[in-house]
Amino acid sequence: MTTLAPSFPTAAQARRGVACIATTGFFLSMDITLTTLLIEPMKREMGLSDIQIGLVQGTAFGIAFGLSSVPLGRLIDKGNRVRFLGIGLLFWIAAMVTTGAASSFLTLIFARLVLGCVAALLIPAAFSLIADLYPPEGRSVATSLFVVGQAAGQAFGILVGGLAFDALTAFQNAHPGAVLDLPAWRILFIGAALLGLVPYLLLARVKEPARQEQKEHHATAIGAVRELWTYRRLLIPLLAAMLFTQVTMQATSVWAPPVLTRQFGLTPGQFAGWLSAIMLAGGMLGALAGGRLGKAGQRQGGNRRVLMPAMIASLALIPLSLFGVLPTIPLVALFLAGNIFAGAVIATLGVIAITLNFPNEIRGLALGSNVLCSTLLGTATAPAAIAMVSKAMGGETMLGFAIAGLCAPAAVLSAICFFLAMRQGTTPQDGRGTTSAQRSLTEARG
Repeated sequence: MTTLAPSFPTAAQARRGVACIATTGFFLSMDITLTTLLIEPMKREMGLSDIQIGLVQGTAFGIAFGLSSVPLGRLIDKGNRVRFLGIGLLFWIAAMVTTGAASSFLTLIFARLVLGCVAALLIPAAFSLIADLYPPEGRSVATSLFVVGQAAGQAFGILVGGLAFDALTAFQNAHPGAVLDLPAWRILFIGAALLGLVPYLLLARVKEPARQEQKEHHATAIGAVRELWTYRRLLIPLLAAMLFTQVTMQATSVWAPPVLTRQFGLTPGQFAGWLSAIMLAGGMLGALAGGRLGKAGQRQGGNRRVLMPAMIASLALIPLSLFGVLPTIPLVALFLAGNIFAGAVIATLGVIAITLNFPNEIRGLALGSNVLCSTLLGTATAPAAIAMVSKAMGGETMLGFAIAGLCAPAAVLSAICFFLAMRQGTTPQDGRGTTSAQRSLTEARG
């Protein structure tokens, strides 16, 4: 079985492509922090409970994200990824408008289901495109740039969303009935939807790159799953590590603003500036550090060593999960910054490990499997689980202790799984435990 010779785009074409993809990630990641930032005024107007917040923020989004990730990942392996990103953007715009116009809890759930499907399309499509724009030696840094775009978008959502919310609220208090008589949080969601037209227009200038590192014969859907299974010694612990990391990161992305509002009495505008700054700095620096560390690890010890910094970052998340029980705002900010930095390092390195170790024909499926495990078992369950643990411990005032009680053990398990992934190696294994990759791939395509 021969592999087709790679023919990557020019450096200028690759840079333009990554810039457009990163811009798409920037805008589509705004919904994550914008919803988190505005969840308290949404809660007050719509009469939501903490458990309902967890269902909206985590469960609905995570279930849609997870269940659609594998079929969408397989679709991405076969179709035009740039076109899929454009379609996803249109659905994102519609879902953000629906959120801003929602009149019930079920409408919010529906909008989050759509946003989950869009995210399941965006992430594997973006990373698959990047892998075909750059050869393996340049892939780590290019991948980190997309994560930087996502981090910048999340910070933008916090900063602009928080400041705009306070400004709109003050304006409406002074001028009742102004701006269509809509609450400030609804106006912000509709405004964010309109901004989604920017990346849609930019994507029209991106050309679908040729697929690289392909075999002459392509696996069927069943054959692709079988081929993916030959990498199970790396795949299973890696997916488990990313799952446990997602549990810890959900505490930050969903519950940090409520902690600041409830524990310190801050409004969104009062913490939007510094929270967006640490989200931007932590996310960008973590993504860039992950790319550099992954490249250095690959040079020193091969593809397995890419995951060593991820294991170290997981260990750092153990104490950092205590941010919700700290007594002062500066300490909370410091721990949140470390949390975001470590999470970005891990997210970047996990994706890099997949793009380096899995062939093109199953790369989207592998990325989709990562999304499935992380979101269906992490994003979908962690926010609601934290809310239920907090309620069982005594109510909303115990939110910080519930975060620490769930996230610290998850960080320990993440570090253990990264260690196992590094030790298992990446050589495909057949059902009899041999190391004959050729025999496994031939059977898979049969």
